[in-house]
This record gives sequence, structure tokens and C-alpha cells, in this order.
Amino acid sequence: MRATALLFLLATAACFALAAAAQPSDFVAARNVWRRAALVDYEYGYRKYCACHPDTPPETIVTVRNREIVRVRHRPVDSTNEVPAKAGSEHYYWTIDELFELIDSARARGAAVRASYHAERGFPTEIHIDYDKNAIGDEIDVVLTTVSPLTR
Repeated sequence: MRATALLFLLATAACFALAAAAQPSDFVAARNVWRRAALVDYEYGYRKYCACHPDTPPETIVTVRNREIVRVRHRPVDSTNEVPAKAGSEHYYWTIDELFELIDSARARGAAVRASYHAERGFPTEIHIDYDKNAIGDEIDVVLTTVSPLTR
């Protein structure tokens, strides 16, 4: 019985180690795909889940021109109305390159990070970060809703 339990624990640990080892290469491959896409002008939307919006967060739409955020607005669930973000608050939001930096930085800090990436264009489609498993409210939970190239 003890041998079976030990074998199970070792197998479980090996699975976690393999998953952790596989993640950075997925991250690097996805970031490289995104870089090759060379989108400098695009718009993307995301929903950020938190205690304030646990089930139905508004969609945040970020417009990026020449790799810089130029416009941010929020669209409440079940609405077509958009509410502009406060002028001068663009630094609180991310470009897609900055989402990759967020993931990389969280890993470097030892946070629990799960992310998935768009197969063809490489951008993150879901990002889940928990900086401290013993703390509440430090998590980042973002799901991208759309990414669209913009013409100049």
C-alpha cells in the first residue's frame, strides 16, 4: 500500500514538473509567433475577472497604434454602449506585448501562471496569475475576447 501511494505521489510530481517545464517553451513559441505577425496597429478586447465582477465583467477594448495605447473604453455586458476610460489612464492597461511581459514577470517572481495562446497569431487568449496562493485578491484573471488588425 505504501509503495503504491509513493508511486502515485512520484507520478503526480513528475506530471507537474513536465507541465511546468513545457510552459516556457509554449510561451516563447507563442511570443515568437506574435512577434512575426508584426501587428503594430490593432484593437483587442478582454474581460478581467475579479471580486468586483466575478461572473460578468465589462469588456475592455484597447486600441493600439504604433505599439502604443491610444484609446481605451469599456463595454458593459449585454450593452453596445461604450464608456471611455478616464483620460490619461492608458498606463493602467496593456498592449499585447505588455501581456507577454506580465506573464514573463509573474513567472520570474514565482507566481502560479497558466496561459493559453492563439494557435495562428500567438497572442495570449487566457491569462491566470496567482502571485500568492495564500492571499486573496492578488490574482489576475484575463480572457481576451477579440484581436483585430487596424489599417493605418
